[in-house]
Amino acid sequence: MNIDMMQPVQQVLSPSLNISSPPETLHVLSGSFRSLSLFLLAFSPAARTLSLLHQVPGFGPHQYIGTNRDKIKSSQSSETNLSTTTVGLAAYTTSWAVPPILSSWEITSDWHLNHLDNVPITAVSSYISFPHPYTHLYSMGGPTGEVHLLSPQSGSFLEKVQEILFVPPDKLADADKSRKALRYGSHAIEFAHLPGTNTRLAFVPVLGTNSIEVYTHDPDSGFLTHVYSSPSPRSGVEDGPRHVKVHPNGKILYCVTEHNNLLDVYSFRATGRSDSSTEWSNNPLKYLGTRSLLPPNLSYPSASIQTIHRFRGDTLMLGPSVGAGQWPTEIWATTRGATEDDRGWVSVFKLDQDGMFATSNPSGKSFSEEEGVERYETPTSGGKAHAIDLYPKSPSSFDIPYLEPRVGSPVWILLTDDSDYAVGEVRDGPSILSQPVKRSNPVGGVRVLEWDSWSNGGIREVVSWPSAGKWDCKAEIVDEEAGDTEQVVEQGSDEERLMRGGSHAVWLD
Repeated sequence: MNIDMMQPVQQVLSPSLNISSPPETLHVLSGSFRSLSLFLLAFSPAARTLSLLHQVPGFGPHQYIGTNRDKIKSSQSSETNLSTTTVGLAAYTTSWAVPPILSSWEITSDWHLNHLDNVPITAVSSYISFPHPYTHLYSMGGPTGEVHLLSPQSGSFLEKVQEILFVPPDKLADADKSRKALRYGSHAIEFAHLPGTNTRLAFVPVLGTNSIEVYTHDPDSGFLTHVYSSPSPRSGVEDGPRHVKVHPNGKILYCVTEHNNLLDVYSFRATGRSDSSTEWSNNPLKYLGTRSLLPPNLSYPSASIQTIHRFRGDTLMLGPSVGAGQWPTEIWATTRGATEDDRGWVSVFKLDQDGMFATSNPSGKSFSEEEGVERYETPTSGGKAHAIDLYPKSPSSFDIPYLEPRVGSPVWILLTDDSDYAVGEVRDGPSILSQPVKRSNPVGGVRVLEWDSWSNGGIREVVSWPSAGKWDCKAEIVDEEAGDTEQVVEQGSDEERLMRGGSHAVWLD
């Protein structure tokens, strides 16, 4: 297969015309799988530029970044009665470092990043969640998950209050606790408050067991109590549940499967007592439907299982609300190529007012599954990345109420790229994997895309960073599959100052 992987399938279009009073600058924090630093970037919607503000020595490679943005938004709401704190914007990062750690960071009002502290954890984590009432931080990865109480004054770690196991206790000592365990262990955690009840649930997808583990959540103590192991809806199929999201209506759960590139949707309810210490007898999840993360020609039954396995289902995010008092009308998902021969995909799916996949337009006219999705083929495989974050393009997505339901919330999209092309390891030839690696400048570890709602130009790339010629890359090739974190470059070297591909990036504003 002879593919110019750096030539995007979609043309980068000219600036859109329907942006209403865009912010002057949006700020981005990104990590990298192959660099030890964190990178604070500035994006100008008007100039359509993405530039580096600060490179901050970190404790990476940093796989995942969480923030307390939701807490800050809640504290600014007149309807929220959170205790008074002095914490400003903060970030929390996972790391592939050995021994495993989580790190906390202060983000100052003049956009500098200050390290607060680190806390040791049992196994490498791949996800962070910071749910209401914003007192405890939850991390999941491989054979374990952990709950940490945070300081209300600084946002730093106070104490570990619970460890969650995904292996039998007598097997933990011998369990793989490195980043390799993320391929088959726990991979995320999200929370729900069932409307009209005191029941709070947490959901953890576990790739290797093809299950979503369900817990009750005590917001005061932070404790999780396991109540049910919900199996994949496809019996005998290795789905690999990877990421989940909860609809804000508190009734719908979405799950991306890594192995077969599907987006499943479930309803959920309490099937036992929320204060019970025993397992529930009935499954709280009810499977409702599925959409493919791949276009029809790459999906079953048109494509073979071998073709589908050329891709890996990746990340998941609900779109912002289209106006005050309205639910999101889209859900976004990504795939990445299993090898550098295959580009990844970004897909956006229409949702109805109940959070289900939409099957008709507002006038009631039905449409096909593929008419309810728009897709973007990425310029590279994405490597181990292709994580996304969304930011609303229009003030209509903030606090402006609408009398009529609206569909389509235009967004700026952060997309990270860890492919060999992004990190400056280019292969040429009919089969690029069989060719020697050529060194080039790292390019496009963080990309900004845009989407202006349905049937309005599709998903388009705006800008990427680093840009071509940004760095003088002299580092030797790192064997990422060696399995040892010691192969990562030493902190302070020339390579440490490079973003050699992105891992996860988030909007900070």
